[in-house]
Amino acid sequence: EVLRNPELAGRPVVVGGRGDPTERGVVSTASYEAREHGVGSGMPLRIAARKIPDAVFLPVDADTYNEVSQVVMDTLRGFDTVVDVLGWDEAFMGVQTDDPEAFAREVQAAVLDATGLHCSVGIGDNVLRAKIATGFGKPRGIFRLTRDNWFAVMGERSPDSLWGIGSRTVKKLDAMGIRTVRELARAPVDEMAARFGPKIGPWLVGLGAGAGSTEVS
Repeated sequence: EVLRNPELAGRPVVVGGRGDPTERGVVSTASYEAREHGVGSGMPLRIAARKIPDAVFLPVDADTYNEVSQVVMDTLRGFDTVVDVLGWDEAFMGVQTDDPEAFAREVQAAVLDATGLHCSVGIGDNVLRAKIATGFGKPRGIFRLTRDNWFAVMGERSPDSLWGIGSRTVKKLDAMGIRTVRELARAPVDEMAARFGPKIGPWLVGLGAGAGSTEVS
C-alpha cells in the first residue's frame, strides 16, 4: 500500500475488511507505525480505531496482494530450492549452505529488485526456530536462531512467544507454574500429558525446547 501511495510512508496504516473501522472486521495487517500503538493482525478494526483514531484505514485488496505475492514466491523459487508458502507474505526455504546470512541477503536483494518490497529473514536449524527468528529480524533484517542460542534468546520469554501457543494455553500453563519457555522445556512430560493430552502435552514440552521439523516440503 505504501508503494502505491508513498505519502503513507511513516504513517500508521491499518489494512482490514472494507477499510471502515465502524464496520465489523479485523485487521489483516498494519504498518510498523501502527504496531507501535498495539495494533496487530486479528484485532477488531473498532479497537484499532480507538487505539489510533488518526490512522489511515484501507480495505483489503486481495487481487493486488495475490499478484505481488506470486512475484515474491516465484522469486524465492528462482533460487532453485524447496519453497513452502505459508500465505501472502511468508514462506519457508529449505537451504543447505555454509553461509546462511549471505544467502539471506541475496534473497532480500532479489525480492527488493523484483517488487520494491523489503523482507525479513529468519534462519534456523528447524522450521520452528526459523519462523520465530523472523520476528527478531523485523524490519528488513536477518536473525539466526538455533539450538546453540535458543535458551539465551527465548529462555525467559513467555510461552506465548512460541509459534503455536495461544492465550488459553498460556493461562493453563500459568496455573501449573510454568511462565517461561525454559520452564516449559523442563516440565515433566507425564504431568503435561495428563493436563493437555498424550500428544499435545509432550508436543508443548518439545516446543519449549525449540523442537521442530527440519524438512521443508
